[in-house]
Amino acid sequence: MQILLALGGLSEAKRLVPITSAHVSGASYKMIGDSGLEFLEDFARDARVAVPTTVNPLGTDLAQWKELGIPADFAEKQARIARAYATMGVRPSFSCTPYLIGVRPGLGEHVAWAESNAVCFANSVLGARTNREGGPSALAASIVGATPEDGLHTDEGRKPTIVVHVTTKPRGLDFSLIGLVAGERVGEGLPYFRGFRGTEEDQKWLGAALASSGSCGMYHLDGVTPEARRAPTRGLPSMTITRRDLVAAKRSYTDGNEADVIALGSPQLSEHEVREIAHRVERTPPRIPVWVFTSRTVRDANLEAAGIIERHGGRVLADTCLEVTLLEHRFGTVATPSGKGAYYLPSLCKQKVILDDIERLLERYA
Repeated sequence: MQILLALGGLSEAKRLVPITSAHVSGASYKMIGDSGLEFLEDFARDARVAVPTTVNPLGTDLAQWKELGIPADFAEKQARIARAYATMGVRPSFSCTPYLIGVRPGLGEHVAWAESNAVCFANSVLGARTNREGGPSALAASIVGATPEDGLHTDEGRKPTIVVHVTTKPRGLDFSLIGLVAGERVGEGLPYFRGFRGTEEDQKWLGAALASSGSCGMYHLDGVTPEARRAPTRGLPSMTITRRDLVAAKRSYTDGNEADVIALGSPQLSEHEVREIAHRVERTPPRIPVWVFTSRTVRDANLEAAGIIERHGGRVLADTCLEVTLLEHRFGTVATPSGKGAYYLPSLCKQKVILDDIERLLERYA
C-alpha cells in the first residue's frame, strides 16, 4: 500500500481503483539478479495476491536448462524466483503474452499490467485500462487489489496526441517496422494510426515494437481498435510513415552479417504462429538452428509442431523469452523477424542482429 500511495502521490491520483487482474514483470534472474531475488523472497514470506495474477518469462526453460548449457547456479536461483511467485499465489504462466493464454480483460476493465507489449495490447486491442507498470508496482497492485487511477486509467489519458498516416499496406515484418518508426518519433505520445488494418496477431507485433522504441502504452488504429471511433483527432499534429521509412528502419536495426541462429518469440509466439513456423521449417529446412520461444501452455498443446522444429535442429523453449534468456554464451548474431527483439538484443544479449521477414530468413539460411 505504501508503494501504491507513493506512486499515486507522484501522479496526483485522487483515488485507488479496484483491479480485476495483474501481470507482473521481473521474473528472469538475468534481468533482476540477486537483489531482485532477495526482494521477491522477502515479499513471499507473508504477501499473497488478492486478484488473479500472471507473471513474465523466466531467464531459461527450467525443463531444458542442462541441455542449453545454463550454469547450475543460474538455474537454481531462477527456480527460487519461480517458487517465490508461486508462494504468493501468482499463476506460473511465465509468459509475456497473457492475452494469448486466456487472460483477456474486457473493455473498460481496470488491470495492473507490467510488460510493455502486454500493456499496449491490453489498452489498444482489448480496450482494458492499465498504465505501464513496473514489476514492483504491479506486484503491489496484485496484493492490494487496486492501483492509482491516473494516466491510461482515465478518459483524458487515453486521448490520442498525434495522427500517424501510413501510406503503405503492411504485411508481416512491416507491422514491427511501423511500430519501431512510430515509437522513435512519438516517444511518450499516444498515436492514432490511419491507412491500414491489422489482425490481433499483426497488432501484437505492432504494439510490441511501438512500446520498445518509444514509451507508448497505447495506440488507436482507425476502424479496428475498440476506442478509435470516439477518439478525438481534430486539430492534432500529424506525421507520415512511408515504405521508404520502413526500408530505412529495417536497415538501421540490422548490424549483423551472418546469423548463428534464427530466433522467434519476442513477444512469445501464439499457437497459430508455432504451427506456421513448423510448416515453414519442414518445407524449407534451415542450416542453422531455429529457436522458438512460447508459453508452456502453447508448447504443450502443440507437441507435434515442436517436434518438427526440433527434428530440424531447432528448439521450442517455454517459460522464457528471446531477450531475457542467456543467448550470449552461445551465439553472437541473431536473425529475427521481431522488431522488439531487434531493439533489445544488442543491449540485453550483446547480439548483432539481422532483422527480416521469416520467409526471407529461412530462404537465406536454407
